[in-house]
Amino acid sequence: MTPSTFRFRRTLDGPLPEVKWEDRVGVKVQVDDTPGAVRLRSSFLDVSIRKRGLLMEARRLDGTPLMADLSEPHASGSGVAWERQAAAGVRFYGLGPRTEAAFDVRGKSLQAETPFLVATSGYGEYHPGAGIYHFDFRSADRYEIRAPHVDYFFHFGPSVKQIFEEHKEAPGVSQSWLASTDRFGSWDTLRDTLLRLVHGAMSAMAAPSLSLRPYDGTAPELLQRARQVGSLVNDVAPGTLGLSGFRKQLASFFATYAAEARDKGFPIWHALPFQFPNDPECNLHTDEFMLGDEMLIAPIFQPGVKRSVYLPQGVWTNLETNAVLPGRRTIEVETSALPVFARNGTIVPLDSAGGTALHYFPSLGAEFFLLESDPDEWTQVHAAPAGDIIRLEIEAKKARDYQWVVHHIERPSEVGFEGRKYGEVASAAAMKDRTWFYDAAQKNLQVRVRVAAGEDCIVNLSF
Repeated sequence: MTPSTFRFRRTLDGPLPEVKWEDRVGVKVQVDDTPGAVRLRSSFLDVSIRKRGLLMEARRLDGTPLMADLSEPHASGSGVAWERQAAAGVRFYGLGPRTEAAFDVRGKSLQAETPFLVATSGYGEYHPGAGIYHFDFRSADRYEIRAPHVDYFFHFGPSVKQIFEEHKEAPGVSQSWLASTDRFGSWDTLRDTLLRLVHGAMSAMAAPSLSLRPYDGTAPELLQRARQVGSLVNDVAPGTLGLSGFRKQLASFFATYAAEARDKGFPIWHALPFQFPNDPECNLHTDEFMLGDEMLIAPIFQPGVKRSVYLPQGVWTNLETNAVLPGRRTIEVETSALPVFARNGTIVPLDSAGGTALHYFPSLGAEFFLLESDPDEWTQVHAAPAGDIIRLEIEAKKARDYQWVVHHIERPSEVGFEGRKYGEVASAAAMKDRTWFYDAAQKNLQVRVRVAAGEDCIVNLSF
C-alpha cells in the first residue's frame, strides 16, 4: 500500500473474499522467488513469506527483525488462531480503551475492543474485519492472536507517530467512539473514563465523544474535576456544567490539532509512550497525557487536592505557579486547579477576548501553526534564541492582537526591531500596541503587538 505498509490476507481453504481496493500510486517492490520463500523489498521493508505454511516475517532493510509468525494459522472456534514472536524487551501497546494502570499488555490475555497493536520494535498491526479478537501475551517469547480471519495491515514506523500516520489510511480508523456509557457519575467512573480516553488515544482512536451529563447534580468537588477532564475532550457534551475556562482559552489550539488529526491521524491526547517512546517509565502512567506536543495534563480524579505526577524528559513549567521543574522524575502537586505543565521549547497559544497570548518557554526554539480559515490558511509563530537576542516572529494570515509572554528570562536591555524601540510600561494593564512589560517577580516578559493580515511581525529581545 505504501513503502511502509502492506495488507496481508489468506484463507485456510477456498478463495479469498473480495475487498474493495482504492486506486493508489504503485509502490516499487523488488520480488525474489526462492525455493523456500517469496521475498519482497520496498524502500523501507524486507518481507518474506514462506511457501510452506505461508508464515510471514518482516524486517528492516538492515536485517533487524520486526515481526515474525511462529505458527501457521489453524481453525479455532468460529475463526483462526496463530502465534507471533514477542522478542525480549519489546513492549506492546493499544488494543482499545481499557482501565489498566500500565500501557504494556505483556503478561495479559484480553479481548481487543480495537484490534490495533503497537510494538516498540517499530511496527503496528491492525485487523479491520468485524468480529471478536483476542490477544494472549502470557507467554514470555510469543503472543497468540485469535481472530475471525487472517486479514491485517502491517505498518512500519520506525517511530510511534509514523506508525499512526501510516495507520490513518486503514478502513474504519476515524470512527467516533464513546469514552463512557455510565449513567451516573462518581469518582470511580471519572477515573475509568480518564484511563479509557488515554488508552484509546494509544490505540489510534482519535475521535472520542464524552457527555458530562452523568455528573449533573453530583458533589461540587467531583463536578469540578469532571469538568476539568471532560473539557479537554474535543467532542464533549458539557450538560449543565459548561466548559472550563481553560478550554475556552484553547479554541485556536484545538483547531490546529483537529487539522492534525484529520491529516495525520494523531489524537489530540498524546499518551506518554506516543510522545516519549524511548522512556520506559512512561509505560506506567496511564492517568496523565500530553495535550498536543506542548502540555502535560495530570488530572486529579479522586477526592482532595493532591496527586503525584511523572514528568518525562525535558524541562517543564507549571502553568499555575510558573515554577520550573526538571523532568525524568515524579513530583507531588497540590491544587484545586487542573495540573498543567508546559514543555521547554514550545509555544502555547491561549485565546482571550482581547486577542491571543503566545506563551513561549525558552531556551529551545519553538513554533506553532494557527489555523485561520477555510480553505486552510495558517498563521505561523516562531521563537528562538539567536546569539545575544531572542527572536519572536508572527507570519500573520489574519489581523489580530497578540501578546507574547516569554517565561523565565532576565530583563532585556531593548525590545524592538530594525531601529524601532518598543516602549516599556509600568504594568500589564497599561500595555498597548508595540509596548512591553517585565514582571520581575515571575521573570516573565510581555510584548503586545497588533499584527495586520499578511504582515511578518518580528520582535527582537536584546540582552
